[in-house]
Amino acid sequence: MRAYLVLLVALLTACGSIGGVASSTTVLPPPPSTTKPETPVDPGLGCPQIGDFVDRGRVMRQDQPESDTAIVGLIAWELSQGCERFVIEFETTEGAPATTPPSVIVEFLETRQVIRIHLNADRTVITDQIVETDLVDRLFVVRALDTGSFVDLHLRLPAQARVRVSNSPARLIIELQAGLEDFAGQAAVSDASVVTNPFDGAEGPTNIEVSGYARTAEGSVLIIATSGDQVVADATTDVAESEETWGEFKTRIDVPSGETSIFVGEEDPSDGSLAGVTVKMLNR
Repeated sequence: MRAYLVLLVALLTACGSIGGVASSTTVLPPPPSTTKPETPVDPGLGCPQIGDFVDRGRVMRQDQPESDTAIVGLIAWELSQGCERFVIEFETTEGAPATTPPSVIVEFLETRQVIRIHLNADRTVITDQIVETDLVDRLFVVRALDTGSFVDLHLRLPAQARVRVSNSPARLIIELQAGLEDFAGQAAVSDASVVTNPFDGAEGPTNIEVSGYARTAEGSVLIIATSGDQVVADATTDVAESEETWGEFKTRIDVPSGETSIFVGEEDPSDGSLAGVTVKMLNR
């Protein structure tokens, strides 16, 4: 008891309550909170487990009858403990932040190597960008043939995805974490043309859909199919009109059964050389 009284007197003296002597008081910070976050993330396990992830087919669709979005704005990303979060911002015709996102469809292409984000927006401030995260290699912003545009995320590794949109400001957020199934195939990419179908090593019918996107001087792409040293099909198809970014193309060609090499690109008018990509496939 005596020890307790001595301690109490010492504390009161230090606080300036005895003898009228003023003294300074140090206010200690409160102890750290021990409250657990609502959505804990385990290192290496991916994104917080709120909402379902999809690893093939359609990820989400949202129809928006009225929107002030006209431009695909900046695209940013952040990484956190196995979760990769990409944010697409939207702008009005004047370049101000939009308040309402456009209609959106997000889906994996059949190969599962590309996630395509269809957007009802005709303009963009970026064309493409190297990403090089664990899951994503690069992205492209493409003017679609029918209407609007799309953003393609080319994956480096299999991934699962989920999407949400927000208002004021208008944004689309896509979260990715590691997937389980390997790709069925990969897109062929060059400086001026990208072929998403067919992929190298594909097997398919003799009537082939050739599709992808390009940035060419003539606004079209040249397609040449060869079997051995023989040209078995050739075509020229228009690219979606776009002065500021990539333009989509799509056409069909007929080839004989067997192994076929398909070139997609353009011819240099100065010397006749070809620049583009070539994929090989087996047609039955």
